[in-house]
Amino acid sequence: MISVIAVIKYGKLPYQLSWPDFSMTVILTACTMRKRFSPDVLLNARAITAGTTHSVGEDWRDRVRRAEPQVSASDLYAGRSMAEAKTAARAIGAKLTIASAGLGLVPAEKKIPSYNLTVSPGSADSILRKLPPEASAYDWWLEVFSSRQAEAVSEVLQGNSQALLLVSLPHSYLLMLTPLLISLSTANAGRLRIMTASAKVDLVPILRPFLLPYDERLDGPDSPIPGTIGDYASRALRHFVTNVLINNPDGNIADHTDAVRSRLLDWRFPERKAGKRVSDQEVLKLLRDNWAMANGRSTKLLRMFRDEMNIACEQGRFARLAAIVRNEVAGR
Repeated sequence: MISVIAVIKYGKLPYQLSWPDFSMTVILTACTMRKRFSPDVLLNARAITAGTTHSVGEDWRDRVRRAEPQVSASDLYAGRSMAEAKTAARAIGAKLTIASAGLGLVPAEKKIPSYNLTVSPGSADSILRKLPPEASAYDWWLEVFSSRQAEAVSEVLQGNSQALLLVSLPHSYLLMLTPLLISLSTANAGRLRIMTASAKVDLVPILRPFLLPYDERLDGPDSPIPGTIGDYASRALRHFVTNVLINNPDGNIADHTDAVRSRLLDWRFPERKAGKRVSDQEVLKLLRDNWAMANGRSTKLLRMFRDEMNIACEQGRFARLAAIVRNEVAGR
């Protein structure tokens, strides 16, 4: 692997330390619903007229072309998930690319407009509401994703025969981007590492060997970075980069898999508390009552529900109900 040389002087004797060059490594993470800037008036999915997948895609692409770019992609998306991905990228100087349901594959440094569009069915700005009933998230991805974006990622990876593609995506995005991942050369070359929240995700055979064996212990009492299911993939990415990859940059997938298992070996699984069951209406009321206190931060709200109120609320259900309240607040 290409290395840069850092010269450190200790007394009168210079010591040379070899540091791996990860500048051609790509981290692929997902966008977040929370944005640091208000959306462009053109770019609210709820304002689009329903139609065929292609007609809706044409409308959206035209709106994106007319919108004014505001800020770099990495500075637009808020939340712990993006923060952890940025930390991992900075730790090794890797290139960060963001998979966006509104814009396709976006380099972290590219300036983009703020927007409201998601493929989550619980949101008022879910683009799936505008598509035919049979249309899927993948159908929409094909509308916003371009082959030029894939070529840009491929060119970076091909610049170094040992560069890695580190994929840190939630289950839904991982499935949506599976054809893209297969099309890249990294899987055949063994230069792919995948992190996602579900160890039981139904990956296609060519990708399955590259799923790193992180599990619930990442949220256990011995984990240095516990969190929620929403930021799990990015936390696993950060742990892998700073505890495994840096120590063994030339390792193959078997080496890295063994290293992850070794790191988790003495960690305990989290204790599962039987939380109170409440209705959707009760969850909505609690969200509204505590929204301002948590500054609308979903991660903090979910922690309040589970840790302070001892309320059982599955992640997907919570995200759906939180999206309702977020839309209420935005419409005031």
